[in-house]
Amino acid sequence: MAKHANVLITGAGPTGLVLATELARRGVSCRIIEKRPTRSTRSKALAVHARTLELLDLLGLADEFVQRGYTSPGFSLSAHTQQPLRANLHQLDSAFPYVLILPQAETDALLAAHLNKLGVQVGRGTELTGFEDHGDHIGARLKSWDGEQLIKARYLVGADGASSLVRETLGLPFEGSKYVWNAFLGDVVMDGHVVTGGTEQYANERGLALILPFADGSVRIITIDRAYQEGLQRRDLDLAELQESACAIMEQPITLREPRGLSRWGSELRQVPRYQVGRVFLAGDAAHTHSPAGGQGMNTGIQDAFNLGWKLAQVVQGRAPEVLLDSYHAERHPVGKQALRASDLILRSLLVRRKPFRLARDALFKLFVPLPFVQRTLSHSLSGVGIRYTAPVGAGKLAGTRVPDIDLRDTDFCPVRLYELLREPSYTLIVYISPEQVTTEGAELTQLLALAAQDRVIAHVVLDAGLPKQHELEANVLIDYKGELEQKLFAQPGEVFLLRPDAHIAFRINSLKVEDVETNWRRWIGQ
Repeated sequence: MAKHANVLITGAGPTGLVLATELARRGVSCRIIEKRPTRSTRSKALAVHARTLELLDLLGLADEFVQRGYTSPGFSLSAHTQQPLRANLHQLDSAFPYVLILPQAETDALLAAHLNKLGVQVGRGTELTGFEDHGDHIGARLKSWDGEQLIKARYLVGADGASSLVRETLGLPFEGSKYVWNAFLGDVVMDGHVVTGGTEQYANERGLALILPFADGSVRIITIDRAYQEGLQRRDLDLAELQESACAIMEQPITLREPRGLSRWGSELRQVPRYQVGRVFLAGDAAHTHSPAGGQGMNTGIQDAFNLGWKLAQVVQGRAPEVLLDSYHAERHPVGKQALRASDLILRSLLVRRKPFRLARDALFKLFVPLPFVQRTLSHSLSGVGIRYTAPVGAGKLAGTRVPDIDLRDTDFCPVRLYELLREPSYTLIVYISPEQVTTEGAELTQLLALAAQDRVIAHVVLDAGLPKQHELEANVLIDYKGELEQKLFAQPGEVFLLRPDAHIAFRINSLKVEDVETNWRRWIGQ
């Protein structure tokens, strides 16, 4: 394998694989290594959230993911299922208004197969043993079955998990603490109870039980049981112990059989203070670890990778200033911090032990969870679609927000989704305009499209009405036949949107004049 790469990635879990995919599809050379000689068949993470699926949609992978998994309508917030309380995701303005339940082993396999198609193979059995930042490059030492080697890379990304060597070498603290509880986990067939409403959870004085269904009819059971908190050093778990624990907390006489992997495990609530030091970046579990509540860990890591990947590609290819890389920490650290808080709050609320406090919790949940505002807040926060990045002054309304999918039609009146257009590995310029403005402001429009072509930005002219074929422009011409740009983004004809490769709004300007656009434009594009 080559001893030089633009980006060296250590760790081939979902975070590292998505990062390598983002670089490879943009034509940036990268090398991804993993010290484990074979891909793990165990699945710690199961939930793939709406925002993660939207990003996978930009890679053209979402449909395949959905076909492999089981869709759950939302997040259970009940302590029992007789009177279920749920953060319902069906209201989300997304093509994926649900939680996809898919074992992480399958997520890894799908991502690795796609990466292979892009010409990149994971270097398994290869371990990073050390590195130095030389200012203009990284010198890294690797060890594999055939000996040691040195590799020179412009950037290094540590996606190497909670015990990250990259983080330790940087000397960064992993701030936070370890949970004091010990959990049971088993993938089993469960008799005596059928999971019909998606994910379920139960809580009583013994502790908490989570039930997650698989497409084949089996389930994952996780219990945090106060009766089994001794002997933390013992790693083996008996099926009988899991069954007794689940029965006691669910308060149902269930029977478990056909176990596929039984384990005891703990969790930590930690975050690194900096996601970037010089030419070195941290992503995924190397940067943050969460409680299992809400299924935030893997999703936050994949979103880290997507955010960092397109920025590294733009800088390596000379299509954006290097200062763009500073925005990775600025944008993703607050998101990671919020994910830690949310997952910890959910878990602690469900592990309330004293009965009066549990009754008070249940009463509050019954009062507030069904409220539309609370439902919207919960669904947007837990699914990731509510993530908003801080935008520079003057970037316009909704700058920094995720853009929802929008249905358009092309010149042949064939349906086109905005997220299909955003699959191109580039920024995307959307000029929302009326047919009259095409005529009256044609000169300004032509100059704006020329700027986009010069900087290799994909441009689309979207008409608010009329016939697209009547206009011959140096851009793809579409029609907003449902009026969704106005409804979802409050757009008015004559506005210009620059969309980032991760489907967030970089800026919006109510002018077609190049001189009005260029200040914001140069923050993102060009040296």
